[in-house]
Amino acid sequence: MLYWAAIPLESVFEGFDSMTCNWIETEYQGIRMFVEPCGQGFGRVVRLLSANPYDYLNPHLAPGSIVPLTATGTSL
Repeated sequence: MLYWAAIPLESVFEGFDSMTCNWIETEYQGIRMFVEPCGQGFGRVVRLLSANPYDYLNPHLAPGSIVPLTATGTSL
């Protein structure tokens, strides 16, 4: 990755190491994904974990979409 900025890198990435993510790996409609819990039994799609390119074209699975969570999800 190439990053060019007029300010020092320490200022740009300050606090990056201390960030925590509350993502859960789950499966919805047979597609593995990372979601961020956002309510009772629902999660916001963060990232798909699929080798099928057509899954990424599904607008219902786009990042930011809300999907129901299953009881089999694992927390990161």
